[in-house]
Amino acid sequence: MDSILIEGLKVETVIGCFDWERQIIQPLLLDLHIATDLEQASNSDLLADTLNYAEICEIATQTIQKAQPELIEFAAKIVLKALFDQYPAIESIQITVRKPAIIPQANSVGIRLERHRNDLRASIGE
Repeated sequence: MDSILIEGLKVETVIGCFDWERQIIQPLLLDLHIATDLEQASNSDLLADTLNYAEICEIATQTIQKAQPELIEFAAKIVLKALFDQYPAIESIQITVRKPAIIPQANSVGIRLERHRNDLRASIGE
């Protein structure tokens, strides 16, 4: 399967469980590995035959900013759902969400989720 890669997407948002975190904007860093068929786009050289990378970034950013989640796990899950809903051609997504500089001894903390289209349907009860 072919893949689209977006690495280091910076999303400025309210994120966190603690009261002080709910009062500030913090960065998240997202990496997306999106499995989809790119054969038509690789032959045609047309944007209409692929997924729009800028639009993917905007959807991910707006989804997280609107939700203002407490957990990065939840942030990842809602981005997965939003992208699967918008793009039927996506077969699977691996998303990594990092929260930089939140633990003084670490550059970042983060999580990685990987979901296939059918996995997501089952997990949200469709």
